[in-house]
Amino acid sequence: MMGVRLRHLTFTGPATKPAELTFQDGLNIVYGASNTGKSFASKAVLFMLGAAKALPETEEIAAYNACWLGMTLPGERNVTLYRSTRGGHFKIHEGLIRAAGPDEGTALRGQHDSKRDDTVSHLLLSAMSLAGRQIVRDANGAKDMLSIFRLAPYAVVSEEDIIAERSPVFTGQPAERTFEQNLFKLLLTGIDDTAAVTVQKPSDRKVAKAAKIELVDELIEQLDKELGDEAPDEKELTEQLDRLERSATSLLDRLRERQMELDSLVGQRRSALDRSWELGERVDELGLTLERFARLQAVYSSDLERLQSIEEGGFVLVAMAGMDCPVCGAPPEAQRHNHAAEEIEMAHKAASAEARKIEREQRELTQTISSLEAEASGLRRTMGQLAIDVEKLEEQIEDARPQEATARQSYEMYMSERTAVMRVLDLYERRSKLLARKAELESQSTKREGDALAVGPDSTTAFKFGETVKSVLTAWRFPDADKVQFDLQTNDITIAGKRRSANGKGVRAILHAAFNVAVIVYAIENQLPHPGFLVLDTPLLTYREPMTSRHGELAADEAALKATSLAEHFYRYLAGLSSDVQFVVIENSDPPAAIQSIARIETFTGLEGNGRFGLLARRT
Repeated sequence: MMGVRLRHLTFTGPATKPAELTFQDGLNIVYGASNTGKSFASKAVLFMLGAAKALPETEEIAAYNACWLGMTLPGERNVTLYRSTRGGHFKIHEGLIRAAGPDEGTALRGQHDSKRDDTVSHLLLSAMSLAGRQIVRDANGAKDMLSIFRLAPYAVVSEEDIIAERSPVFTGQPAERTFEQNLFKLLLTGIDDTAAVTVQKPSDRKVAKAAKIELVDELIEQLDKELGDEAPDEKELTEQLDRLERSATSLLDRLRERQMELDSLVGQRRSALDRSWELGERVDELGLTLERFARLQAVYSSDLERLQSIEEGGFVLVAMAGMDCPVCGAPPEAQRHNHAAEEIEMAHKAASAEARKIEREQRELTQTISSLEAEASGLRRTMGQLAIDVEKLEEQIEDARPQEATARQSYEMYMSERTAVMRVLDLYERRSKLLARKAELESQSTKREGDALAVGPDSTTAFKFGETVKSVLTAWRFPDADKVQFDLQTNDITIAGKRRSANGKGVRAILHAAFNVAVIVYAIENQLPHPGFLVLDTPLLTYREPMTSRHGELAADEAALKATSLAEHFYRYLAGLSSDVQFVVIENSDPPAAIQSIARIETFTGLEGNGRFGLLARRT
C-alpha cells in the first residue's frame, strides 16, 4: 500500500455523543445540504494532519473538546491521531480508537521541524515516502525541507481552492511560487533538489558587501586612532628599524661575551666550592678513622704489657725447674706437685710469639696513622688554598656583574625601541592590507553569475503529465477532452488554448479536480510517491442548483457541462482506482443512482428528524 488511508474522523466531548465520519478504501462520498459541516470535515482533516493550526469557529464545535483521526499506514499499521479541538500538539495511539486515558499514547509535535522525527509531519511524510526531501525555494538555490503543510494541497483540496482562478500548482503566495513549482516537479519525477547548489541572492550579496566594507572601514578607523595624529612616517620608521637591526649584532655579541665571562666565573666558583666541600668530607672521614686507630693502638699496648708479664713469669718458672722449693726448701723428689716444666716452656714461647706479632701490627698501624695524618694535613692546606681562590673569584664576579648588567640594559633598550618601531610598522601593514581588502570588496560584482536554476518540471515531463490529464478528462467524458493540454508557462490546464481560469466556477472546479487526480494517476503509473488519499471539496460544482447555491447562476460552459453524464463517469473512474488510492468527495448534489453500489455514501440532510442532520450535533 502506498501512502495513507483515512479510517475515521471523530469528535468527542464530555457531555455530547461522539460525531463520526468513517471512510473505506476506494471511493467515499459525503453530500447534502449547505451549512451541515461538509466543508468543515475537509478542514478538520487538514487540522488533524497538522496542516492547519485551528479549526473553523462554529457554534457546534464548542460542545467538543477532542478530535480523533484514524488512519492506516503502510504495513497495515492502524493508528489514531488525537488532538484537542483548541489545537496544540498531538498524541498517536496504536489501533483505531475513539477514546483513551490522559496518560496513554505518545506525544507528537504539531509544528514541522526538519531536525526532529517526533512530529506529525514526519510521521505522515514517512508513510508517503516523502520524508527528508529538500526543495529549492528561490532562484539562488536556497532549500526548504518538505512538510505536510506544503504537501497538503495535493491531499486535501478545499472548495475555495478548487474554484480559484490561479493554477492548482500555486497557493496564491508569490513568495512560494518557486517552491511550489519544484514541489510539483518532485511529485512528477520523484527527484528532489538535494543536489542543487545554493548561492547567495544579489540583494543579500549587496547587503553582505556593504556590511564587509563597513567593517573594514571601522577597522581602518581603529588603526588610525592607534597611530594617532602625530604618528611617525612609515618610511622613517623603516629606516630607523634598519639602523637598529645593524647595531643589534654588536650589542648582542657584547651581551653574550659578558654573560659567558660571568657564567665562567660563577662556574669556577661553584667548582671550587664543590671541591672544598668534597675535601672537607674526606678530612672528616680521616679524623674518624684516626680516632678509631688511636683506640686500636691503645689495645695493642695493653696486650703487649700482658704478654710481657706472661713471658717473664714463664722464664722464671722454667729456670727454677729441678731446684729445691724456694718456699719450703723441699728437694725435687720430695715435692708433691708436678709443675709441668715442659708446658710452662711452651706457654712462654707462645706468649713471646704473640707479642712479636702484635709488635709488627703496631708498627704497621703507626705507619698507617702517619700516612693518614699526612693526607689530612695536605687536604687542609688544599682547602685553605681553595678558600683563597673562592674569595678571588667572588671579587671577579662582583666586578663582572655590573658589566653584564650594563650590556643587558643596552640590549633591552634596543629591543624595547625595536618592538615599539615594529608595532607601529605592523599597524601600517595591517592598515595597508585592509585598504587592499576594501578595494577588492568594492570591485566585487553583486550580480548573479551563471545561469539561473531551472524551476518546475521539464517540458517532456510536463507534456507526459498533460497526456495523463487528457486521459483522465477523456474517461470522465469531458467535452473537448482531446484538446486538453498542460501549459508549462502558466502551470495550468488549457482546453483548445483556453485557460482554465477563463471558464466558469464549475468548469474550473472539475478541471482542478482532474489536475489533482492526474497527479496521483501519474505517480501510480510511474511508481512514484503520493499521499495515498485525496479529499475533493465540491469538484462537481457545475451540478449545483442555481436557486439554492451561493455560487449563483450557471455560466454557459457550466450549463453545457451539467447537461453531460460527466458526474457518473467521474465517480466510476475514481472508484476504479480503489486498489491504489482513496478518494473522499464532498458534494452538494446527489450522486448518480448508478454509483450507489461502488461508493460509501454519507448524507447530511440538513433536516431535523430526517436522517443525519450534519457532521456535528446541533446545539439547542
